[in-house]
Amino acid sequence: MANFSTHLNVSAFVSGVGATLVTYSGIASKEDGIFYFFAGIVGGLLPDIDHDKSTPLKIMQFFFSNLIAFLVTYKFIGNVPILNIALMWAGAYFLTTVVFYFFKKLTTHRGMIHSIPAAFLAWFLISLIAYKYWNMDIQKSYLLGFFVFLGYITHLVLDEIYSVDLTGRKIKKSFGSALKFCSTDKTTNLIFISTLLIMFLFLPQKEMLFSIIKGLIHV
Repeated sequence: MANFSTHLNVSAFVSGVGATLVTYSGIASKEDGIFYFFAGIVGGLLPDIDHDKSTPLKIMQFFFSNLIAFLVTYKFIGNVPILNIALMWAGAYFLTTVVFYFFKKLTTHRGMIHSIPAAFLAWFLISLIAYKYWNMDIQKSYLLGFFVFLGYITHLVLDEIYSVDLTGRKIKKSFGSALKFCSTDKTTNLIFISTLLIMFLFLPQKEMLFSIIKGLIHV
């Protein structure tokens, strides 16, 4: 598998190119392009969120806990007292840390988190949160989710590339464990696919999603 630095740098490059293209084509404004760029980097780190055996990954989980706490409280800045904001931040950070703890206990690294359905799930979930909670318009919501998806897929592809030893002309045991559609656990597959389908059904204005995909293909 690729290391933390490689995932960070490559996801930054890919999301940077993507943000430049959607900005240049007029799909997004320059300000939104910067936002999408960082969303792609976040997506590029997400598949390893269930891995806690290295210092960089522990730092990443600390980063995500703070990021989620910020995003939860950001909506209320200027509307509630600063003390309430601080309490909300602390509460969100604590709950996120607890969720991460149980999440790591219940998941196996290179399980369904490292899969194409998980990438789509991240896209749909981020788009729904952006649209429902942050009140973004539908196009921006879908594009934000898309860049998380783009970074996510970049991560999976990198892990598969690093599973092939071109010098030694051999394929490592980890080959096929990242860029996959399902796992060997039927229960996990059922949960993921069901969640993905339910999430898709809740997506607003699905025709906008298809038009964005069509527009991205022709960028």
